[in-house]
Amino acid sequence: MPVLKDQPVGFAGMFYLAVDDLEGTFERVREHAEVVKPLTDDHTGQREFYIKDPDGYVIGFNDKAALQSSDLGKYA
Repeated sequence: MPVLKDQPVGFAGMFYLAVDDLEGTFERVREHAEVVKPLTDDHTGQREFYIKDPDGYVIGFNDKAALQSSDLGKYA
């Protein structure tokens, strides 16, 4: 992710929050946080967006129903 390109290599992980209303969540969250990747489809077809929290952590949001119905849903 471009926002992380200048970060030193170390421990890495990603938090994802699966939400029922992704578009509505995006509209509410973008007013209060820095959006580092807008609402898009990823390589698996999942809709998602990413923000940076006040501590600099990047958090992803994705569509709960789409995730549960996908092949990835068996791991969620």
